[in-house]
Order: sequence, then C-alpha cells, then structure tokens
Amino acid sequence: MSTVRFKKLFLNLTRLRRGQMLRPLRHRIRDKAVRSFTRQSVARGAALGIFFGILTPVAQILFAIAGAIVLRANIVVAAVTTFVSNPVTLPVLYFWAYRIGAFVLGRSEAARQTEVVARAEAAADRALEVASWWSTLLDWTSSVGPALALGVVLVACTAAAAAYATVYAAWGLWARFRR
Repeated sequence: MSTVRFKKLFLNLTRLRRGQMLRPLRHRIRDKAVRSFTRQSVARGAALGIFFGILTPVAQILFAIAGAIVLRANIVVAAVTTFVSNPVTLPVLYFWAYRIGAFVLGRSEAARQTEVVARAEAAADRALEVASWWSTLLDWTSSVGPALALGVVLVACTAAAAAYATVYAAWGLWARFRR
C-alpha cells in the first residue's frame, strides 16, 4: 500500500466524521480544539498524555486520544506525551510509585522489606511449577498490588497536574516574551 493511499484512507478527517463508530463523538472531532495548538488545549493534551502514560502500561496512546477527544485537548500532544513512560523509564516510575504507595498506606520499611523478601523467595521457589502459577501470581499481587496501584494513581495525578501547570505557565511566559 502506497503512502499516499495510506494517508487518504486513515488520516482523512471527513472519513472519520462519517464513520458509524465515531458518530457519538462527531461534534467533538469537528471541534477545532482537538486539532489546534492553543494554550489550554496543549496543556490539557500534555496532562492527559502524561496521566495515561504513567497510569496504563498498555494502550496508552488510545486512552490518551479518547480522553483528548472527550476533554477537547490537543490529540497530537496527548499522543506524544504518553512516551514519558517507555521501557527505560517504566521500571523506575513503578518502583517509586510502589514506594510512595507503601508510604501512604503506612507500612513500615523493615516489615515491608521482610514481607516482600519472604513472599519473593516463596514465589521464586514455586515459579517453575506449572500447576501453581495462578496462586503465585495472586500471592505476588496481594503483597505488592495495593501499594503499587495507589502509588501509580498518585504519581499519575501529580505528574499530570504538574505538566498542565508547567505547559500553561511556559506558554504564558513565551507569549509575554514575544510581545
């Protein structure tokens, strides 16, 4: 398939507007805010992209685009800023999210480390057993899951708010500097 044909097929906004699946969002897709680079739409797009980039480990771009359409944010900025989490940064983000979640839940450091090490050793012993993979996964999820989930939500919300404020303020400073 040639590049020109690909662009005509997938990037034509009028074709998207006529589609049956996007009919409920037709008025949102026609909105210029999702395509234009204004101060508010770019700030919203950056916040959405970072929020979904940190919160969801898969389908980040799809969630960011859907959120951008609903909240009238810039689609391109929302999609690009999801790359804040990539294979290099994701382990670091999730490690600190776990630490923050454990701190908020009030688990003491020594008790938490002892518990995690004991469960990790038990899970490693059972890891090669095919019959107990489900129980191993549930055991790991019950030990790490609540703190990690809370930490990821807190980090995603905080980073999104910081991104919105930073982009909004930087845009204002740039506009003031240009005058």
